[in-house]
Parts: sequence; C-alpha cells; structure tokens
Amino acid sequence: MRRKSNLGLFTRDQLAVLKLRSKGLTQMQTAKQLRTSRANVSMIEHRARKKLEKARATLRVYESILSFHSVRLEKGTRLQEIPSIVLHEADKFGIHLRSNLIEIIRMAKSASPSIIKEGKTIRKVEFTFSQSGKLSLGNPE
Repeated sequence: MRRKSNLGLFTRDQLAVLKLRSKGLTQMQTAKQLRTSRANVSMIEHRARKKLEKARATLRVYESILSFHSVRLEKGTRLQEIPSIVLHEADKFGIHLRSNLIEIIRMAKSASPSIIKEGKTIRKVEFTFSQSGKLSLGNPE
C-alpha cells in the first residue's frame, strides 16, 4: 500500500510553488525551476493562497469555539483603556494572557477593518481569550 505524504491541504505542486516563492523567487523564476509556464505558477499559487486563507478562517472559527470568555467594549472606548479592561477581565477568571499591554494596543490598532479612530473605538468590539491565554479580536457588529 502506497503511503500518502502529509501535505495538508496542498498538492505537491502548490507546496513546491509556495516554497520557492517564499524564498523570494519571482513567478517566472519559479516557473523555470519547475519547468512550467509563469501562468501555471500564477494559477497554482492563487489556488494555494485561497486554500491557506480558508484554513486560517477555519482555525479562527475553531478558536472562537474554544474561547473561554469574551470582553465586549462599547463604541467610544478609549484606546488607552482597552488593555486594562481586557487584562482585568482575564484576571477575574484566573487566566494569564499571553499578550501584554503593547500587543493588545497593536491588535486593536491593526484590526481590519479599522476599529480605532481618533483614539477611540468606532463600534462595539469583542476580545476573546482561551483558557490557555490566547487572545483574539472579533467583531460583533
């Protein structure tokens, strides 16, 4: 019986393209190395990246199922107050978050779509954390 190698969601071609592209090769250089066309590399890479995004979305959903608790922040919450609110809520449940003050602020500031404008939240925001201390940012609205 032939043993199937563990490539996850990727085909062998997709994995080969992603590896070469991650090393900085252009699609044309990748195509030459794999003896195929640039258009084929483009298509393979596009499909692989779509699979990757779907896998990430699936993990986000799964992690939300495992979330132990959530903290909802109202519209207008000041950016500087967010870390203390989140950390205080985690402390109530005896959970040590793996994120520090700066990481929590970065998470809020880099959310997509943006949740901060002029130093305040522009809509309700939800942070969730697991028993293991993993913090994530959701968007209830």
